[in-house]
Amino acid sequence: MKLKIKDLSIDKRERVSFLLTLIATLVGVLIALWLTNSGMRNKEKEDSIKLLETANLILTNTHKYTKILNNTVVEQEKDTINNGIDDMEKLKTLNPIPYPELLETIISNELISKNISEYTHSSIYNGLINLKKLAKYETAEYYQNYLEQMILLLSLEIERLEGEINSEELESKFKNGKNKIESKVFK
Repeated sequence: MKLKIKDLSIDKRERVSFLLTLIATLVGVLIALWLTNSGMRNKEKEDSIKLLETANLILTNTHKYTKILNNTVVEQEKDTINNGIDDMEKLKTLNPIPYPELLETIISNELISKNISEYTHSSIYNGLINLKKLAKYETAEYYQNYLEQMILLLSLEIERLEGEINSEELESKFKNGKNKIESKVFK
């Protein structure tokens, strides 16, 4: 039982119909892939925004606590009758300036690294290096200044991810805000 190729011949309409079905299927699959990828990108952006809002909350709480802690120590240092040098050193040792360690974890997250701007990423890492150096009572005002700058930067990055500003506007607004923040400390 041999089949001859003549017996399997397909007429022109069937070939066109098959080709159109094949093209429609491919187009459908490509559209489905595009929609899935688009949805995943949007979900990643939303998750990045949530993580950045958490990071911003960490910085804000660290800033508030540092300010209260530093003001308390400054007030205690004024009371030299009740507080000697040893008492003040003990107070400072038992209550160190807090460092936002969780921020490092959040920023090193692959999702964040992939979605934030290069400018924000490098600025935050530079800020973290400076915070480590400044996390002591002698430099508490500068420490608070850097915390404020990083809070501003994260807020602007959230705006960028939400589509409210672009990368150039982020850099410009950050530089202006940074100058205002620094002017409070360097009077």
